[in-house]
Amino acid sequence: MRSIIAPAAAIAILAAPAAAQSLEDVAAGSYSLDNNHAFLTWTVVHNGLSDYTVNFTDFDANLDFNPEDPASSSIEVTIDPMEVETNYPGDYKAGHPDSGFESWNEALAKDDRFLNGDEYGEIKFVSTGAETTGDTTGTVTGDLTFLGVTKPVTMDVTYNGITNYPWYDGRDTIGFTATTTISRSEFGQESLAGMISDDVMIEFSGEFLQDQ
Repeated sequence: MRSIIAPAAAIAILAAPAAAQSLEDVAAGSYSLDNNHAFLTWTVVHNGLSDYTVNFTDFDANLDFNPEDPASSSIEVTIDPMEVETNYPGDYKAGHPDSGFESWNEALAKDDRFLNGDEYGEIKFVSTGAETTGDTTGTVTGDLTFLGVTKPVTMDVTYNGITNYPWYDGRDTIGFTATTTISRSEFGQESLAGMISDDVMIEFSGEFLQDQ
Protein backbone atom coordinates (compact mmCIF):
# COMPACT_ATOMS: atom_id res chain seq x y z
CA MET A 1 0.00 0.00 0.00
CA ARG A 2 2.80 2.42 0.79
CA SER A 3 4.09 2.34 -2.81
CA ILE A 4 0.63 3.49 -4.00
CA ILE A 5 -0.18 6.02 -1.30
CA ALA A 6 3.17 7.84 -1.28
CA PRO A 7 3.14 8.84 -5.00
CA ALA A 8 -0.54 9.80 -4.77
CA ALA A 9 0.17 12.06 -1.80
CA ALA A 10 3.13 13.61 -3.60
CA ILE A 11 0.98 14.37 -6.67
CA ALA A 12 -1.67 16.03 -4.49
CA ILE A 13 0.95 18.18 -2.77
CA LEU A 14 2.50 19.25 -6.07
CA ALA A 15 -0.91 20.04 -7.55
CA ALA A 16 -1.87 22.35 -4.70
CA PRO A 17 -0.49 25.90 -4.92
CA ALA A 18 1.43 27.26 -1.97
CA ALA A 19 -0.52 29.36 0.51
CA ALA A 20 -0.11 33.14 0.32
CA GLN A 21 -0.29 35.27 3.45
CA SER A 22 -1.66 38.61 2.30
CA LEU A 23 -5.25 39.45 3.14
CA GLU A 24 -5.36 41.47 -0.07
CA ASP A 25 -5.51 38.18 -2.00
CA VAL A 26 -8.68 36.96 -0.26
CA ALA A 27 -12.10 37.32 -1.87
CA ALA A 28 -14.77 38.89 0.31
CA GLY A 29 -17.89 36.86 0.97
CA SER A 30 -19.24 33.77 2.67
CA TYR A 31 -17.09 30.76 3.55
CA SER A 32 -17.98 27.36 4.97
CA LEU A 33 -15.78 25.16 7.13
CA ASP A 34 -13.96 22.36 5.32
CA ASN A 35 -14.73 19.63 7.83
CA ASN A 36 -12.00 17.38 6.44
CA HIS A 37 -9.38 19.94 7.45
CA ALA A 38 -10.63 21.28 10.76
CA PHE A 39 -9.63 20.44 14.32
CA LEU A 40 -11.22 21.51 17.62
CA THR A 41 -9.99 20.44 21.05
CA TRP A 42 -10.51 21.29 24.69
CA THR A 43 -7.93 20.74 27.39
CA VAL A 44 -8.12 20.67 31.18
CA VAL A 45 -5.42 20.00 33.75
CA HIS A 46 -5.84 16.70 35.58
CA ASN A 47 -4.76 16.73 39.26
CA GLY A 48 -2.24 19.43 38.42
CA LEU A 49 -0.14 16.77 36.73
CA SER A 50 -1.10 16.52 33.06
CA ASP A 51 -3.08 18.11 30.27
CA TYR A 52 -6.17 16.07 29.39
CA THR A 53 -7.16 16.84 25.79
CA VAL A 54 -10.36 15.80 24.02
CA ASN A 55 -11.31 16.27 20.37
CA PHE A 56 -14.72 17.36 19.16
CA THR A 57 -15.44 15.31 16.04
CA ASP A 58 -18.67 16.92 14.79
CA PHE A 59 -18.77 20.70 14.42
CA ASP A 60 -19.46 23.27 11.74
CA ALA A 61 -18.84 26.95 11.08
CA ASN A 62 -19.92 29.66 8.66
CA LEU A 63 -17.75 32.70 8.10
CA ASP A 64 -18.61 36.03 6.50
CA PHE A 65 -15.18 37.48 5.73
CA ASN A 66 -14.23 41.01 4.69
CA PRO A 67 -10.47 41.23 3.96
CA GLU A 68 -10.58 45.02 3.56
CA ASP A 69 -12.10 45.39 7.01
CA PRO A 70 -11.46 42.15 8.93
CA ALA A 71 -13.03 43.60 12.07
CA SER A 72 -16.40 43.63 10.32
CA SER A 73 -16.23 39.89 9.62
CA SER A 74 -18.45 37.47 11.51
CA ILE A 75 -18.58 33.76 12.31
CA GLU A 76 -21.02 31.27 13.76
CA VAL A 77 -19.90 27.89 15.11
CA THR A 78 -22.03 24.93 16.20
CA ILE A 79 -20.65 21.90 18.05
CA ASP A 80 -22.26 18.55 18.81
CA PRO A 81 -21.24 17.67 22.41
CA MET A 82 -22.22 14.04 21.84
CA GLU A 83 -19.37 13.53 19.37
CA VAL A 84 -16.04 13.52 21.23
CA GLU A 85 -12.88 11.45 21.04
CA THR A 86 -10.77 11.03 24.18
CA ASN A 87 -8.32 8.47 22.75
CA TYR A 88 -8.41 6.99 26.25
CA PRO A 89 -7.72 3.22 26.16
CA GLY A 90 -9.05 2.41 29.63
CA ASP A 91 -12.20 0.33 30.19
CA TYR A 92 -14.62 2.90 31.59
CA LYS A 93 -17.36 0.38 32.35
CA ALA A 94 -15.00 -1.81 34.38
CA GLY A 95 -14.08 1.08 36.62
CA HIS A 96 -17.60 2.57 36.73
CA PRO A 97 -19.96 -0.43 36.54
CA ASP A 98 -23.01 1.50 37.77
CA SER A 99 -22.62 4.52 35.47
CA GLY A 100 -24.49 3.05 32.51
CA PHE A 101 -21.81 4.33 30.12
CA GLU A 102 -19.81 2.04 27.87
CA SER A 103 -16.77 4.25 27.23
CA TRP A 104 -14.95 7.40 28.27
CA ASN A 105 -16.25 9.09 25.13
CA GLU A 106 -19.84 8.36 26.09
CA ALA A 107 -19.32 9.36 29.71
CA LEU A 108 -17.83 12.74 28.88
CA ALA A 109 -20.52 13.40 26.28
CA LYS A 110 -23.56 12.39 28.32
CA ASP A 111 -22.72 12.62 32.03
CA ASP A 112 -24.42 15.63 33.62
CA ARG A 113 -21.14 16.38 35.40
CA PHE A 114 -19.49 17.04 32.05
CA LEU A 115 -20.94 17.90 28.61
CA ASN A 116 -24.46 16.66 29.42
CA GLY A 117 -25.24 16.26 25.74
CA ASP A 118 -28.59 14.53 26.24
CA GLU A 119 -30.00 17.68 27.80
CA TYR A 120 -27.94 20.31 25.98
CA GLY A 121 -27.56 19.02 22.44
CA GLU A 122 -25.59 21.94 21.03
CA ILE A 123 -22.69 24.18 21.94
CA LYS A 124 -22.76 27.43 19.99
CA PHE A 125 -20.52 30.45 19.41
CA VAL A 126 -21.83 33.55 17.63
CA SER A 127 -19.41 36.42 17.09
CA THR A 128 -20.39 39.91 18.16
CA GLY A 129 -17.25 41.83 17.24
CA ALA A 130 -13.63 41.64 16.13
CA GLU A 131 -10.41 43.64 16.32
CA THR A 132 -7.22 43.56 14.27
CA THR A 133 -4.05 43.31 16.38
CA GLY A 134 -1.47 42.76 13.62
CA ASP A 135 -1.03 42.00 9.94
CA THR A 136 -2.27 38.44 10.41
CA THR A 137 -3.64 38.45 13.97
CA GLY A 138 -6.76 39.64 15.73
CA THR A 139 -9.38 38.90 18.34
CA VAL A 140 -12.95 37.76 17.88
CA THR A 141 -15.47 38.31 20.66
CA GLY A 142 -18.74 36.45 20.75
CA ASP A 143 -21.41 34.73 22.80
CA LEU A 144 -20.66 31.14 23.79
CA THR A 145 -23.64 29.02 24.81
CA PHE A 146 -22.65 25.95 26.83
CA LEU A 147 -24.80 23.91 29.23
CA GLY A 148 -27.64 26.34 28.63
CA VAL A 149 -25.57 29.33 29.80
CA THR A 150 -24.46 32.12 27.45
CA LYS A 151 -21.34 34.12 28.26
CA PRO A 152 -19.07 36.45 26.26
CA VAL A 153 -15.78 34.89 25.13
CA THR A 154 -12.81 36.40 23.31
CA MET A 155 -10.66 34.29 21.01
CA ASP A 156 -7.14 35.06 19.79
CA VAL A 157 -7.10 34.43 16.04
CA THR A 158 -4.30 34.06 13.50
CA TYR A 159 -4.86 34.20 9.75
CA ASN A 160 -2.67 31.49 8.18
CA GLY A 161 -3.03 32.27 4.50
CA ILE A 162 -4.98 31.55 1.34
CA THR A 163 -4.71 29.04 -1.48
CA ASN A 164 -6.75 27.97 -4.50
CA TYR A 165 -7.03 24.21 -4.86
CA PRO A 166 -7.69 23.27 -8.50
CA TRP A 167 -10.38 20.78 -7.47
CA TYR A 168 -12.48 23.64 -6.03
CA ASP A 169 -12.82 25.51 -9.34
CA GLY A 170 -10.63 28.41 -8.28
CA ARG A 171 -12.54 29.23 -5.12
CA ASP A 172 -10.47 30.58 -2.25
CA THR A 173 -9.58 28.44 0.74
CA ILE A 174 -8.40 30.37 3.80
CA GLY A 175 -6.94 29.07 7.05
CA PHE A 176 -7.19 30.24 10.63
CA THR A 177 -6.14 29.13 14.08
CA ALA A 178 -7.86 30.35 17.24
CA THR A 179 -7.44 29.85 20.97
CA THR A 180 -9.22 30.90 24.13
CA THR A 181 -9.52 29.86 27.75
CA ILE A 182 -12.85 29.72 29.56
CA SER A 183 -13.84 29.09 33.16
CA ARG A 184 -16.13 26.06 33.21
CA SER A 185 -17.63 27.08 36.56
CA GLU A 186 -18.97 30.25 34.92
CA PHE A 187 -21.13 27.95 32.80
CA GLY A 188 -22.34 26.00 35.83
CA GLN A 189 -19.93 23.08 35.62
CA GLU A 190 -18.20 22.65 38.96
CA SER A 191 -17.80 18.87 39.04
CA LEU A 192 -14.59 17.31 40.39
CA ALA A 193 -13.19 20.70 41.42
CA GLY A 194 -9.58 20.32 42.49
CA MET A 195 -9.13 17.20 40.41
CA ILE A 196 -10.03 18.95 37.14
CA SER A 197 -8.96 22.53 36.51
CA ASP A 198 -11.58 25.25 36.27
CA ASP A 199 -9.77 26.69 33.26
CA VAL A 200 -10.49 24.99 29.94
CA MET A 201 -8.26 25.80 26.98
CA ILE A 202 -9.99 25.63 23.60
CA GLU A 203 -7.97 25.36 20.37
CA PHE A 204 -9.15 25.47 16.77
CA SER A 205 -7.37 25.13 13.44
CA GLY A 206 -9.19 24.88 10.16
CA GLU A 207 -9.73 25.77 6.54
CA PHE A 208 -12.72 27.64 5.13
CA LEU A 209 -13.87 27.22 1.53
CA GLN A 210 -15.43 30.10 -0.36
CA ASP A 211 -19.11 29.40 -1.05
CA GLN A 212 -20.20 29.02 -4.65
